[in-house]
Parts: sequence; structure tokens; C-alpha cells
Amino acid sequence: MKMSEIQQNRLDASEWEKRKRGNKRLGYLFGVIVLAIFLGSIWKYRPF
Repeated sequence: MKMSEIQQNRLDASEWEKRKRGNKRLGYLFGVIVLAIFLGSIWKYRPF
């Protein structure tokens, strides 16, 4: 029993939506990590 072309496209679309949300969260996580490292380095080497 094979899936029709429309069902396959719908499953592909939902899979890509999940991946896009996951990629967005992963990007935010790395952004927060990079920002924390940057602010930590500024705090450590503050000139005042």
C-alpha cells in the first residue's frame, strides 16, 4: 500500500515545519551561548 502523492507532500511539509522550528530554537540557543561568552569576556577584561 503506497501513499498518494498528495499525502506524501503533506507529510513532507509537516516534517519541514518541525525542522524549521527546531533549527530556529537551535539558532537562538547558540546565539545566547555566544552572547554569554561575549559578555563574560567583556566583564572579565573590563577597563574600569
